[in-house]
This record gives sequence, C-alpha cells and structure tokens, in this order.
Amino acid sequence: MSGRKSGGPRRTMAKAAFIVLACAGACAAGRVLGGDWYWGGFAGAMVLIAAIVGRGARRPSVQTTVNAAGRDINTTNVRKTRLNINTGGVTAVLGAVLIVVVDGLLVAHVSTQVPGGRFYEPSEPVQAVGAPATARAPVFLRDLPSSQLHEPQTGWFRRRGARITGRPCARSVYVALSVIGRPATITLTTAAKYSRFKALAGVPDEDPPNVTIEFTLLGDDKVVATRNAGPRKPAVFDEDISPYTTLNLRTALIAAENGTEPPDKSHDAVWGDAQLVPSGGTTDGCLSTG
Repeated sequence: MSGRKSGGPRRTMAKAAFIVLACAGACAAGRVLGGDWYWGGFAGAMVLIAAIVGRGARRPSVQTTVNAAGRDINTTNVRKTRLNINTGGVTAVLGAVLIVVVDGLLVAHVSTQVPGGRFYEPSEPVQAVGAPATARAPVFLRDLPSSQLHEPQTGWFRRRGARITGRPCARSVYVALSVIGRPATITLTTAAKYSRFKALAGVPDEDPPNVTIEFTLLGDDKVVATRNAGPRKPAVFDEDISPYTTLNLRTALIAAENGTEPPDKSHDAVWGDAQLVPSGGTTDGCLSTG
C-alpha cells in the first residue's frame, strides 16, 4: 500500500492544533452570534467536518496488490489483482453523513425548544424558555416555566389562545372561574427584572354578555391596578412593575347571567397576550394601548 508521506509527527500535531483552534473559534463565534451553545457546537462541528472532507479530497487513490494463488497447491503460477481504493471518496461520504446528522440535531433543537418552532410546547417546563432582561423582546407569561409562573389554587389554569373583541390573542393565560366572589390568583416570581406589565384583560367573545370579571394586578402584595371587563369590553393593562419582585394576577367573577348567584358553568378570565417588557423593550401581541 502506497500513499503520500505525512511529513512527520510534528507536522501532524501542528495540523491537528490548527484544526482544534479553528473549531474553537467557530464555536465561540456561534455562541456569541447564535445565542446559545447549540449554535456554537453547530458552528464548530461544521468547521471540523469541512476539515475532514477537505483532507479526504486531497488524498490520492491507494493501490493495493493482492496475490491470489491458483487452485492447485503445487502451482507456480501466481495471479496478481490490483485494486484501487479511493480513500478521498470514502471520507467525503463520511463528512456528508456527519453534516446530515448535525443538521438534524440542530433542527430538532430549534423546532422543539425555541418559541415559534413547529413542535414547541410552552406548557412543558423543560421546553419553556424566557428572554433575559437585557433583551428588547417581551417575555410572554405563557412561555414561563412552572417554577416562575405558579398556578392558582382555585380555577382551571390554562395556557392557550382566545379571541377578545375580534382580536386573536394566541399567547394568553387564563383561569376558568365558576363561583362568584371567589378569586383566583396567578403568582409570578421571575428571576429577571422587567420594566412593564402589559395585557389585554377580558373574556372570550363567545361568553354571555352579562358576565363581568374583576382583574387586579398586585406587586409585592400591593394593588398596582384593578379593572372590570366583560365580553366586548376588555381592559388594557400597561403598568410599571420595576419596583416589584413578585407579581400577582388576581381574577374574580363578580357578575354572571344569573345575577349574583353562582352560574351553571365556568367563565374564562383571560389575560390576553400578557407579557413582561424589559426596559426599552418592544411590545407584541393583541393588546392595544390606544
């Protein structure tokens, strides 16, 4: 078997060190530009695969001579068969397989763990993510993990969308209330500091017209704002929450189609597209401050 000389151990070590440094640099750049180590690992893996494919493409074909004796053990005739093995082609195929695998892992991460991904499920605490306070984008309460968004002791807590005054509020949280005068409170204990709380509070358009729900925002057990809302009559919350560590979203059914008696069914108190906005951040969702 013949091939190109490697150039000695020093040259091999120097090449390996160069590849390692290139991969480390690409990994660091991916971490900074991509936002997490998944992107960093992806960038480093792409550089490594490029090095493998490039090295394989430069390798010449290897000629192998196979001695095959005849059937007769006493024969003196020896047949020689020459095989050409293209190691460069094999390495290129290996590199292509690695690219497909790494791309698949990245797509799986983005689709399942990044908000907006095709299979992202915010109700799972493991998959839920939140932006840091330095980001400009708001953080929706719907996307907070259960360790930061604590469900109320009463009522059915849910994370899903609703239509309020004809506007779709797809990233909402709400509680189903069934007893008049019995409040339900959602507690927020986020690790980061935020500047404002914004939400379009109300009930879904399909609820009866005589339903009235009281929405109250509390910061460290102090009332920040309280408003009443009903079908086609939502209330806009745009409140300063920078002084507070813990937020409470309290809802209470105060009137229904049966007057002050408990209704025959539950009604939904929706915090439409409720979000925490960092200082200097932008607002998104169905709410309107006009």
